[in-house]
Formats: sequence, C-alpha cells, structure tokens
Amino acid sequence: MAQKLDRKELKKPDEFQVVAGRAMGWVATHQKPVVVCLVVAALLLLGAWAATSYSSSREAKAGAELAAALELQARPIASEVQPAQPGVETFPSKEERQKAALAALEKVRADYPRSTPAQTAQAQIGFLKLKEGDAAGAQAALQGFLQGSSKNHPLRTFAQETLGYAFEAQGKLDEARAAFAALAHEGAADRAAFHDARIDLLQGKPEAKQKLEQVAKDYAKEPVALEANLRLELASLPPAEASPQPAPSAPASARKGKK
Repeated sequence: MAQKLDRKELKKPDEFQVVAGRAMGWVATHQKPVVVCLVVAALLLLGAWAATSYSSSREAKAGAELAAALELQARPIASEVQPAQPGVETFPSKEERQKAALAALEKVRADYPRSTPAQTAQAQIGFLKLKEGDAAGAQAALQGFLQGSSKNHPLRTFAQETLGYAFEAQGKLDEARAAFAALAHEGAADRAAFHDARIDLLQGKPEAKQKLEQVAKDYAKEPVALEANLRLELASLPPAEASPQPAPSAPASARKGKK
C-alpha cells in the first residue's frame, strides 16, 4: 500500500513546478507591469550604487583638500629655515600662515559641506583660533563641530576639552567647568575630574587640593595623575614676593634745578 502511495506521489507534479508554472502564467498576463517594475527596481539599484560611488568620491576629494590645508598649517616660517633650503616652501610670518590655513580650512567646509573632512576642518579652525588667541572664535567653531559631528569622530574628545579652554581664556569659568564636565560623556572621565579640581583651584575653593589628591589616587596609572600632582606642588609653593620697585626718577625740571 505504501508503495502504491509513493508511486501516486511521484506522478504528481513537483510543487516547485506548480508554483513556477503559476508564476509564469501570471507574468504572461501581466507582462507590461512586470517589466515596468523590473526597470524601476533596476533604476533604484543603479541610483543607490551611483549615490554611494559619488559619496565615496566626494569624501576622497574633500580629504585631499583637507590634507592640503593641514600642510599649509604645518609649513615653516622663513626665519625658521636658516639657511634657506631649495624646494622648501615657507611663509614670511606666522600671521600669513594662519591667514592661509584658515582660508584653506574654510574652503573645505564650503566645497564639501556635511562631509567628514569638513567637520574635521571646523575642529581644526577652532584649535588654530585658540592657539592664536581668538578664544571667542575658537568657541564658536568648536561648538559648531560638536553639534554637527558624529559621536565616533576621533576629534570629539579633544574638541570638547579645547572648548573648555576657550571658555576659560575668556574668563567664563562656569561655562568652562560645564564644558570640561562633558568630557565624562566622551570617554574621558579622568580629564573631567582633573579639570573640575583645577577650576576649583583657580577659584580658590578649599576643597580643590583634596580633589586633586583624589584624581591622582583614582587615576594613578594615567597621565592625568602627573598633572594633578604637578598642580598640587605648584599650589603648595609660597606666593612669589613682589620684587622691589626702583625708586622713581626725579622729574626733568628738578634735575635741571640741581645744576
């Protein structure tokens, strides 16, 4: 009986053949819509590939332009290359170098907005402006970078710390403390704790030294422990005595009267 059932089963059309036959019949009666759908699908795939290829090419071009801008920033000043060496490009002054580097970095942002190199260029603008004493300009650039960059951008932690220094350079210690505290969310809890204690020290708070000691203890194997101990040593030094002022010179009229 089982053998007969097997033979009957064998005589039945294969299930795949049945489904395939039905599908072919449906395609035959709906040939035009199917062709249209296939064409649309192909165009979508082609568009996605083109977008990916364009994005990759665009990022590469933006990266090359950023590299050129960073090269300008690292180019030496003429007075630093003595004697002059053939083939070595220089700038006549630091001011000229800064102007050229900033212009090149801004060009990366203008030419390739929303690209990763453009984000990096904005961070570099902040670093450069703070280095040259423009704390307010650095603050604006770094805040823009932190708001627009991805969470995994390699410069986020450094930019967050530099933003704190930009606030500090403007005397905005409360804003600086908040910026440094945000380092804890960027994977740098040790730096956040150190700056919290350091700002306390600047503000003359009595708990500052205890906080620095705790930082050195909690992060004994990290470089920040050395910085904390250095701050403690500096804080323990007696205040520098005011150097004696030279006696004021007599007015010219008095000197003439003595002759």
